[in-house]
Amino acid sequence: MDIIKGKRWYFFPAMAVGVVTLFAVISFRGHPPLEEMSEQSKLVEVVPLNQSSVVAQVDAFGRVTPKVQWQLLPEVGGKINYKHPDLAVGKMLPEGTLLLSIDPLDYQIRLAQAQADRKALEGQLQGKALQLENLKLSLDIETNRYELVKSDLKRKETLRKKNLISQSELDGERQNVLAQKQKIQDLNNSLNLMPNETDVLQAQLLQAVSREEEAQSQLDKTEIRQPFEGRVSEVNVENNQVVAPQQVLARINGTEIMEVEAQLSLADLMTLMKTVEKPAIFDKQLPNAEALGLTAEITLKSAAYVFKWPAKISRIGETVDPTLATVSVVLQVEQQYRELKVGQAPPLVNGMFVSARIKGNAKNYWMVPERALHGDKLYLMDSDNSLQLIKVQVLFRQEGQAAVQGELHDNMQLVLTDIIPAVTGMALRRKSDSANATGDNKGLTQ
Repeated sequence: MDIIKGKRWYFFPAMAVGVVTLFAVISFRGHPPLEEMSEQSKLVEVVPLNQSSVVAQVDAFGRVTPKVQWQLLPEVGGKINYKHPDLAVGKMLPEGTLLLSIDPLDYQIRLAQAQADRKALEGQLQGKALQLENLKLSLDIETNRYELVKSDLKRKETLRKKNLISQSELDGERQNVLAQKQKIQDLNNSLNLMPNETDVLQAQLLQAVSREEEAQSQLDKTEIRQPFEGRVSEVNVENNQVVAPQQVLARINGTEIMEVEAQLSLADLMTLMKTVEKPAIFDKQLPNAEALGLTAEITLKSAAYVFKWPAKISRIGETVDPTLATVSVVLQVEQQYRELKVGQAPPLVNGMFVSARIKGNAKNYWMVPERALHGDKLYLMDSDNSLQLIKVQVLFRQEGQAAVQGELHDNMQLVLTDIIPAVTGMALRRKSDSANATGDNKGLTQ
C-alpha cells in the first residue's frame, strides 16, 4: 500500500513539468509567413458583341380557305330536269360546265308572249307611219280643193251681184267652203295628235322589249353553269326536285388562289412594321399591304413530311381580336391543279391547318443568345475584367437569338455564363485565359 502511494506522488510533478515545457515551446516558436488573400475571380464564357444584318421574322398559324367561295343560288324556280353526274362533294369541275337545268317550259311561254306583244306594237307603229303619210297627202288634196271652192265662191258672189244666181245657191257655195275648211282642220288635228300617239306606241314597244329581254334572261337562267374551275364542297339538290329562287343548292370553292388568315400579336406586327421603309408610292395615297415589302411562307408539317409554299401579303385585318389581342394578316398562295405533281407535293385545300412565317426587311440589330438574357439585363465584362450589368429592351426573339437595344457598342464582351449572385464590379476571368494559364503551368512542370 505504501509503494502505490509513492507512485502517485511522482505523477503530479511529472505532469507539471510537461505543461511548463509545452508553454515554453509555443511561446518561443516563430509564426509562419502570412500571405495577403486576393479576390477570387469567377470563370465565365464570353463572346464579342457586334451588330449584324438580320431579317426579322415572326411565326403564326391559321387555316387554309379558298379566296373564291361560290354558292349555287338559282335566280328562277322550277323543277330540276338535269343534274351533272359529277356534281358531288370533292369533284373537280372545269369552267363552263352545265351543272343544273330547270324545266324551261313556263319561261318559254312567257318569252313567246313577250315576243308576240313586241311584234304587235311594231306593226302598230308601222301602221302609224303609213297613216301619217296618208294624212299628209289628204291634207294637200283637201287644201287644193279648198282653194277651188273659194274660187267658186268668189265667182258666185260676182254672179249674185249681177242677179244671175239666186241667194240660196250662193249660200250653198258658202257652206261648201266651210265644210272644206272643216276637213282641213280635222286633218291638221289628226296630224298634230300623231306624234303623241306614236310616242305612246314607242313607249309600249320599249316595255314589250323589256319584258321580252326579261323573259329571255329568265329562260337563260334555267341553265346554271360553272363560272370558274373549282372543287365541289357541298350539294343539296337532286333530279326532279322543285327548287325556289335563292335556295342554296351547292357550294363550290375556287382552287387557284388559297388564303391563310394568320393571327399575329400586336408586338409581332410592330416588329415587322419597324423594318418597313415607306415606299414612294405611299405619298398622298392610301397604304397598301402588298407594297410593304414583306414576304411570307406557308408550311405544312407533320412527323413524316414537310411541305412549303411561297406566299404574299394580301391584306391586314381592320380590327383587333378583343380576346387574344391579335391582328389577322391574310396571306395568298397561288397554285395550279393542272400542274400538280402527284406524290411530290399536295395541294392546299380548304380547312388545312398550316404555319406561316412572315419576314420583314433586313436591318442591323444587336443579336444575343437567349441564355445571355437575364430578365431585362445583359452581363458584360469590361476592360478591367469586371462584371457590368446593362439594361436592355428585347425587340424580338427568333431561333434561339434575341434582338435587343440599349447602351451597347461594338466589341463589348458579352458574358454567357449564368452568374449567381451577379454583383456589379465582381472579378471575372475568361475560360480561354484559364485554359492558357493551365497549359503554361503544365509546360513549366515538365
